[in-house]
Amino acid sequence: MKNTSIKSLVLSLLFGLLASSLHAHALWIHTSATTALGKTHAFKVYYADYHENAIEDVADWYSDVEDFEIWLISPSGKRIKLDKVARKDHFEGNFVAGEKGEYQLQISHTAKVLKGTTAYQFNASAQVWVGKGKADLTEQTELMLSRNPKSSRFNVSYKGEPLPDATINILGPDNNSLDFITGKKGKAKVEINGSGKYFAEVTKTEKLKKDDPSGLKAIWRCATQVVER
Repeated sequence: MKNTSIKSLVLSLLFGLLASSLHAHALWIHTSATTALGKTHAFKVYYADYHENAIEDVADWYSDVEDFEIWLISPSGKRIKLDKVARKDHFEGNFVAGEKGEYQLQISHTAKVLKGTTAYQFNASAQVWVGKGKADLTEQTELMLSRNPKSSRFNVSYKGEPLPDATINILGPDNNSLDFITGKKGKAKVEINGSGKYFAEVTKTEKLKKDDPSGLKAIWRCATQVVER
């Protein structure tokens, strides 16, 4: 009886580790944070777990994640679906900036459920500034992670409302990982001092009602942003 219990515990731990590994993967938009009017601005999208230094080939992406759509929100609020081209381990594309102010690249893709009772939603954003000027943006993703242009303050919102007590994980270029908790207004000040790439990520799991028509028990959401300094 004891051996059986021990084996069951080991199997449970192994399955838990596998699940955590899957959950740690997310979509990430890589792009420069600044551009100029009339300039072609490039971006790349990866499916990766940067904590494990694991960037997946497109052929190995989970479920139908490769079918994601990427949208460009202009400073005046225009919403444009962008084309993307598949490469070995990422997708790439570009846009031309025609306005001054803040552009946002946004992805929100809920993967097709292959098995189990949890759906996985991958959200990613990138902010690109053309000179000065404030954006007139409407948040498009259910879980949103954004930042102020001239500070290290991050904002987290959930279904359009500030999300307090959310944990923002930051992985720095030195491979050190730190957590920051948002306050009542969904904001957190994050220390980003050195140069390099910083990977910011926040997650939230929504438990559904037992009689939910989808047959699901939960929706796991992730929002990411890459900051280059």
